[in-house]
Amino acid sequence: MTQGIFAQIKVDTCYSPTELVKNMFLGQGVIAGNVTFSGPKFAIGLYHDDSATLGFTNGILLTTGNALYSRGPNNSPRMGWASSSPGDKDLQLVAHGRTHDASVLEFDFVASNDSISFNFVFASEEYLEYVGSKFNDVFGFFIMGKDSLVRNIAVLPDNKTPITVNTVNNKLNKHYFIDNTFFNTTDPWVWNFRKRKVVKNKRYGKRSKKAMYNTQFDGFTTVLRAHASVIPNQVYHIKLAISDVGDAMLDSGVFLESGSFESRGGNAVAITYTFPEKIPTKEQPEFGRTSDFEDKKIVIYNVEFEFDSYKLPARANNIINNVYQLLTNNPSWTVTLSGHTDNRGSNEYNEVLSRRRSLVVRGYLERLGIEARRIEITYYGELIPIETNTTAYGRARNRRVEFRIHKHAASR
Repeated sequence: MTQGIFAQIKVDTCYSPTELVKNMFLGQGVIAGNVTFSGPKFAIGLYHDDSATLGFTNGILLTTGNALYSRGPNNSPRMGWASSSPGDKDLQLVAHGRTHDASVLEFDFVASNDSISFNFVFASEEYLEYVGSKFNDVFGFFIMGKDSLVRNIAVLPDNKTPITVNTVNNKLNKHYFIDNTFFNTTDPWVWNFRKRKVVKNKRYGKRSKKAMYNTQFDGFTTVLRAHASVIPNQVYHIKLAISDVGDAMLDSGVFLESGSFESRGGNAVAITYTFPEKIPTKEQPEFGRTSDFEDKKIVIYNVEFEFDSYKLPARANNIINNVYQLLTNNPSWTVTLSGHTDNRGSNEYNEVLSRRRSLVVRGYLERLGIEARRIEITYYGELIPIETNTTAYGRARNRRVEFRIHKHAASR
């Protein structure tokens, strides 16, 4: 692991779950299909770190909040994003607590040998302050075959201890734990994230301790290896899930090493199974795209803005008028407007700018005649890019308001 001068960690949330699994995660002796992901789109991404801070350079990152928050250096003890996603019942059984903000990546696979394995690292902002508390963030790797028996292979090498904040830390199973804690020693008063108020800083004036590793997470495990026995040429299902426990505030993440999901051995057989290709059953709309959200079909449209502006560009008129017509023709439908920015400027400024963009679009729809009760606004600043912010093209795509049209009645 590298200390001292840090290389830049890159996280890209623009890849589809299928691309991440098939092009990044799979290694020798396995094929996969039927890839699905549930959770916020910015909670999963491609991870790259030339310095291999966590023990490998490339992989998939699955988080309980925002994958972009994982990038170092560690300059905050309480980084987190509450996405309001639901929890996961399988993880609740592991953590023995209520789960929140679950991110779940699933796929079917077929192996050429009698076992599969892959490398991973668990990391969390709950370290060290909340070790032993109810904020016991958790993840699991659940495998199921034809026998419907579910096995969690996210365990320590003893093959029985699940990995959570409370089971692997600076006191328990500490040889699997790496401390990267950031302590604020310069401010006499600090904000307590849990109590939601300012409290006296118990570490004020003490000798400072800088975080040693180039990740925002306050602690992480060594590289561990999950493994399971399987029957060659038989279809299995795996569910890779992570969630907050106790509340939805501080983030945790699990890193899956690129190319490490493999099936090796001397008794390999040729894989004869082929996953059927999914054929779209409906045509895409003329504008926007369709997706599933909370079991309701929605249509997404985007209006893009100029840099540092919330003035509606002329090219937005056709899109907004199309949304107006759709809502007028379907009086029970509603719309959510989500404002976004590129990453130029401070987080605080961009949050205000994204709100103004949502408000100006709402005003336009109301002037056209859409009732206010049918319009909800949200705003995220720079937190949810859909393209890279390293190019002019990508930044232009990120300066947007998204329209999510919900095919259900508005609340009254």
